[in-house]
Amino acid sequence: MGTYNYLDTDTIIEQATKMSIPDIFEAEGEDGFRDVEAQVLDTVHAYVRCVISTGGGVVTRIQNWSKLQTGIVVWLDVDPEVIIKRIEGDTNRPLLQADDPLQKLKDLLEDRKEKYAQADVRIEVGEDMDADAAADAVFRSLHDFLDDNPPAYLKAKAKAQAEGLDWVQ
Repeated sequence: MGTYNYLDTDTIIEQATKMSIPDIFEAEGEDGFRDVEAQVLDTVHAYVRCVISTGGGVVTRIQNWSKLQTGIVVWLDVDPEVIIKRIEGDTNRPLLQADDPLQKLKDLLEDRKEKYAQADVRIEVGEDMDADAAADAVFRSLHDFLDDNPPAYLKAKAKAQAEGLDWVQ
């Protein structure tokens, strides 16, 4: 698939604000964080040949969703119990600093699931999958997606060639 750059919006947010995600939530609240997140996404969404990693809450704002859809959206679908197990002890997730983090995560996933389900590619990440296995599944699924959904110029080229237009090389 060639060489792609990788951008993580949370890392960019922390570098731009010189604050951790929990500090932003504490100082500005979730709405303040989502404002910064939207600004960062607005900056990076038009990059080409780039993989952009976002937090799960990015879909809570409609303008973010429309920016994500300018590319191929991949949903890493992981059971809440697996997520909780993997992030145990991680205090860098302000929305999960609750009395019952598992229930909070289930509630967040339920609220966002309709948007997540609109992703172009869905990868079910099981408990037995490590990061490398998940990445392999993403690459395979993206390859299949691109095979099934070629860019418009490839369709036009194939049509022109089928009609005997030999100027298309």
